[in-house]
Amino acid sequence: MSKEQSSASGTSYREAVGRTLRGLRAERGWSLRALSERAGLSIAFLSEIERGLKEPSGTVLSELAAAFGVSLADLLGAVARDLTATAYPRDMLAGRLPPDLRAALAQLDEADLAEVTRYAEYLGWRKESAGGEKPDLTVHE
Repeated sequence: MSKEQSSASGTSYREAVGRTLRGLRAERGWSLRALSERAGLSIAFLSEIERGLKEPSGTVLSELAAAFGVSLADLLGAVARDLTATAYPRDMLAGRLPPDLRAALAQLDEADLAEVTRYAEYLGWRKESAGGEKPDLTVHE
């Protein structure tokens, strides 16, 4: 693996950890301060982790898992799922869905598919609001 590839994969990992932690915190309605108090970590450090600027050690991840009331394995599994999901965006935008996602979508009824569509539109809006380009989330068969 080249130095550039290693650096890119490290960045992706840090970003996935940050998204996962931010998502867990948001699910619980916690502020950074609340998580800081539960995990015994500074607000500044947590903010840097959530923004993908710092890579937490195994010890820090264990403390965060405990603060969220999940196992370290569950936390790392969520990070792995995030990494897997972000590996597919170009294929998804081009209409080539990964087989497991295609199978999962095939099992949904119309109401559930509408909900997935609304969520995809929200994600596009959120990205656009953050200054990125809004992705074309239309699935082309």
